[in-house]
Amino acid sequence: MEEPDGAFYNARPSAMRLQEAQKLLDRCFTGTREGAPRLHEPSDPRFSGRGGAVWLEYRWYVRERGMAEVFLKWDRGASGAEKTVEATVLRTHLLGQSPMLSQRALRTVEGGTPAPERILDVLRGDGIRRECVAKGRTTITVEHWESTRPTALLDEAKFVELAAPLEAEDSTPESRHEAVQRLSAAERSPRVVDVLLRMVARKPSLMALRILSEWGEVKAREYLQRDLAALTPGNVADLWALTALDRRFEAWEALARPV
Repeated sequence: MEEPDGAFYNARPSAMRLQEAQKLLDRCFTGTREGAPRLHEPSDPRFSGRGGAVWLEYRWYVRERGMAEVFLKWDRGASGAEKTVEATVLRTHLLGQSPMLSQRALRTVEGGTPAPERILDVLRGDGIRRECVAKGRTTITVEHWESTRPTALLDEAKFVELAAPLEAEDSTPESRHEAVQRLSAAERSPRVVDVLLRMVARKPSLMALRILSEWGEVKAREYLQRDLAALTPGNVADLWALTALDRRFEAWEALARPV
């Protein structure tokens, strides 16, 4: 993609209305298949009790061997206010490998003012490559999640050490959560996938399901759906998180089906 013209790129555009941001996504990803139904929080009564200061919308575009997971965020307001409300965040996660989706996603940041200061310091050290721009109050970001993929295998002793909490029956949810983060950050391989799959088959782990969904390991979907069905009524936060991950798995599965 060519670099935007300097004078245009440094202009100060006004904030985007939510409907403008939605139309921008429609234009940038026109003709691209969506692998799962959109998740639009205000229109789904299951999430009416989630609380919080913002509404969310998620989309999953698929192509080749990759996915563009896009979400919009805007302030909560009175019913029907979506026509006038401003979008505060438009963010795209690029997963897998699809040059076409990368190109489409980068169109969303064209015409914005570079705004790396809007990315929290804690994110700057996570290894993910990002383009971040501002259009007034709207922050638009493209994140290349594959840029953090480990390239080498651990030696056997280190692998066993990191995997141990995931294999132990008496490990705590907190220790498993931390172990999933450490192991998946250090190595991405079939043996790591096997360890994570064995663990989620035995015990719920939102972190492990999140990692497996990022990697497109659709075998984990049956365990996610088991956990989804077992949620206690009123647990709207986990309902949202698991439903979004389930749609991500659905989008990966769509890549394997003929158009």
